Amino acid sequence: MRIGNTWFAALAVAVLVLFCVVSSNAASRKEGFAAKVNGVGIKAATLDAAVNNFIENQKMFGVTVKEEEKDILKKDILTELVSAELLYQASQKAGLGDLGKEADTQLENIKKGFGSEEEFQKVLKERGVDIKSLKEDVKKGIYINAYLEKNVFSKMSPVTEDQKKQEYETNKDKLNVPDEVKASHILIKAGEKATPEERQKAKEKIDALRARLMSGEDFAKLAKENSEDGSAANGGDLGFFRKGEMVKPFEDAAFGLEKDQISPVIETQFGYHIIKAIDKKAAHTLTYEEVSKDIENFLMNKNKRDQVNKTVEGLKKGAKIDIM
Repeated sequence: MRIGNTWFAALAVAVLVLFCVVSSNAASRKEGFAAKVNGVGIKAATLDAAVNNFIENQKMFGVTVKEEEKDILKKDILTELVSAELLYQASQKAGLGDLGKEADTQLENIKKGFGSEEEFQKVLKERGVDIKSLKEDVKKGIYINAYLEKNVFSKMSPVTEDQKKQEYETNKDKLNVPDEVKASHILIKAGEKATPEERQKAKEKIDALRARLMSGEDFAKLAKENSEDGSAANGGDLGFFRKGEMVKPFEDAAFGLEKDQISPVIETQFGYHIIKAIDKKAAHTLTYEEVSKDIENFLMNKNKRDQVNKTVEGLKKGAKIDIM
């Protein structure tokens, strides 16, 4: 499992923090270096923590890194850490000025992502990170980004219309979208462990709600007031979904409805539902107009990635890199 040209330290402070900062204190407790870049050491503990952190984060996406893949992964991440150090050293020679305030702002944004100061401090403690080390690594990421923006990205040509259209035509066969339905629902729970009495009570409640809907009451209002699903706050809105994304009884009922039609009561393993079809989209190929902006962003990011790789390769030619 290769991480490929992630150039994480170059373009995303958050990922720099993810790979480097979480191991700052741990690294100070373990002797030995994985590499040295112009005499600046990358500690073995930093690399080990970066690898472990990457593996743990992959688990959040349902991906398991196999044992036989770890050596390659470790090598790839070390390459990225070396690249980050080269870019940071270059940024220090580029006359970018004092970016300390930007680091403070970025640190505050990172804190906000944790919901509360208490949760932020809890995560720092769990991962053995002190605030001083965190701020220093955030600052490094900002310098790298500023260096790239000024010395690399500003010199790039914009993506042309012809390039976008060529990319669209090349990948047109991958832009097929199946049938979709946008639906809202009301759920009254009666799970697999519900007693017959609880199931009967839930059925009576859902039947009464459907009767009210059939008499003209507002679906979203009734969903907000009565649905026992997380979508209740949004009036039961589930957005667009495709076949295979919902349990089959629910899916069959939703796709069988016409726009604005309300279903009979549907039973699933979660309980009893009433479904309303809000909108429907037939299977189609995304038009150029629909994906033009996405293609532009894709091509621009690809170009940035290529330029970062070229920049790093250029820096390597004049650098002394020792892999331990």
